[in-house]
Amino acid sequence: MNNKRKKIVAYLHPSIYLQDQLAQHYVESLPTQVRGDFYRQAIIFGAALSSVDPRLVNLISGFFNGELTAENVIKLIEQVTGYQSKSTDVDVILPVSSGIEGYIKPAAKLAEKKAIGNLSMLKK
Repeated sequence: MNNKRKKIVAYLHPSIYLQDQLAQHYVESLPTQVRGDFYRQAIIFGAALSSVDPRLVNLISGFFNGELTAENVIKLIEQVTGYQSKSTDVDVILPVSSGIEGYIKPAAKLAEKKAIGNLSMLKK
């Protein structure tokens, strides 16, 4: 595997698929300077999620309808993988993300704060 950059091209079909239309609107709402990072992170996320179960990426993207919630995603993952979440606490997430603040751009910090806030609402 070489260490050169790799360009990846994909097309959205917003006139055919609602998910593509929603994704296009979301990406266009991002500041231009963070879109490249978003694309990169989305591809890495898809690969990571696929490594858990190859069906998840297709299923979750298929359920993306503008009303998808964190609970829906967790329940879908539990149903597909058979894994039953005992409890995901924000305390588990925070140590993983600590120490990287200097590498995170301001828009990404805001997204991370929102994600942590959403996870805290999942506490049982």
